[in-house]
Amino acid sequence: MNEIPEFVFEREIRRWERSVLEEGGLFLVGGIVRDILLGRVEEKVDVDYLVTGIGLERLVDLLRPHGKIDLVGKSFGVLKFREPGCEPVDISLPRSESSTGPYHRDFDVSYDPFLPVEEDLVRRDFTINSMALDLNGMRLIDPLGGKSDLAAGLLRVNRRESFVEDPLRIVRGIQFMARLELSVEKNTAVMMKDHSGLLDDISPERVRMELDKLLLLSGRPSAGLIFMHDNSILDKILPELEETWGVEQNEFHEYDLFKHSVLACDLAPPRLHLRLAALLHDLGKKSTRREYRGKIVFYRHEEDSARSAVAIMRRLKYSNELIDRVEHLILHHMFFITEEWSDSAIRRFVARVGVENIEDLMELRMADGRARGESGQETEDEVKYSVRRIEEVVRKDSVFKRSDLNINGKDLMKEIGLTEGREVGFVLERLLDKVLDDPANNTRENLLRIARNMREDIKKREFL
Repeated sequence: MNEIPEFVFEREIRRWERSVLEEGGLFLVGGIVRDILLGRVEEKVDVDYLVTGIGLERLVDLLRPHGKIDLVGKSFGVLKFREPGCEPVDISLPRSESSTGPYHRDFDVSYDPFLPVEEDLVRRDFTINSMALDLNGMRLIDPLGGKSDLAAGLLRVNRRESFVEDPLRIVRGIQFMARLELSVEKNTAVMMKDHSGLLDDISPERVRMELDKLLLLSGRPSAGLIFMHDNSILDKILPELEETWGVEQNEFHEYDLFKHSVLACDLAPPRLHLRLAALLHDLGKKSTRREYRGKIVFYRHEEDSARSAVAIMRRLKYSNELIDRVEHLILHHMFFITEEWSDSAIRRFVARVGVENIEDLMELRMADGRARGESGQETEDEVKYSVRRIEEVVRKDSVFKRSDLNINGKDLMKEIGLTEGREVGFVLERLLDKVLDDPANNTRENLLRIARNMREDIKKREFL
């Protein structure tokens, strides 16, 4: 249950708002009203307005003296407005929808500035998002009981046709459920399950946007992921994760593969690359699971996991940069730095994973370990030890990639006559190897001396 205080909201009316109110109605609508009721107005949220009693052209005339206007959805009566020094806001006219055929895309959407605000609210997705705040008197308009549902901690769909009109509302509702810690009303859950097949027709980009909100804005993304499993929805979004349900792990894990994965996601910091890496880091265990000498093992599962993560993220149209980042973290998440590791071994580890990725890799490893259950403390201690050793080495040494060497390709071409291209790259790589063994080698004099001594090896290579 959420405690919703008696509704009182006060704020100064802006100049552009006053201009609109002089000729028509102006309302805050949707998520901003919900968050005001929850006392979350300090969070950065999208602000949506609804204007009644004014045509689109006249609305543009009223707004033009106060800021920049972008007619992003002119045919639907929607524009984006930016007052100088403020974040952009969406302003729309009331809309109505009518069915034009038997399928979920067969709807005609039109706007009508004289449509009652209540009719616009009813056509929206969930009751908690179907409230308006009348800026003329700060009066709450709540035709579907959204405030009561919010107080009861319930997510309730507005009407039976809602998921047919836009199946993405299924995933949107689930991320609201997890973000706001709501329960899904029984009939709403049934309708989500019954219409989940329609998600096949939704663009991957739209699904990804809602999935990102679930991962980034929820304290426990697992709540939404488990709900999707329980209601036969997850296989439409992340079938690879669905397949991990009930997959038994070994004695080091308290939970099955699915629960371990979603719990690791919960425990990772709310940054997209980390939560994706945590959620997907063990997908390869299903394909690599073997019994060896009476024990369950998952040899090299990180490689299969990385391949699965890449396939999923490409399907959902993530950027190549984010895909590469997540893949890299998953590929390297299985490390164990022990007291037997020399400083040289740690330098090689840092060089392999990249000094810029160390913090993220430790965060992933920590979430992975804690998601094991009772044995998680052991991994937490390992990570703390790893961080301490790496910090000691990085503080002393700063050479972990070729660009850190006190020599470059031009120096090698000029001083020892190497040819630009593969042979220069080969020598630089060998020089880096020598410096990782002993950082004292990283002087121009030493590096040139070592490079000259390599000449015989270089001449034997096929590219010479």
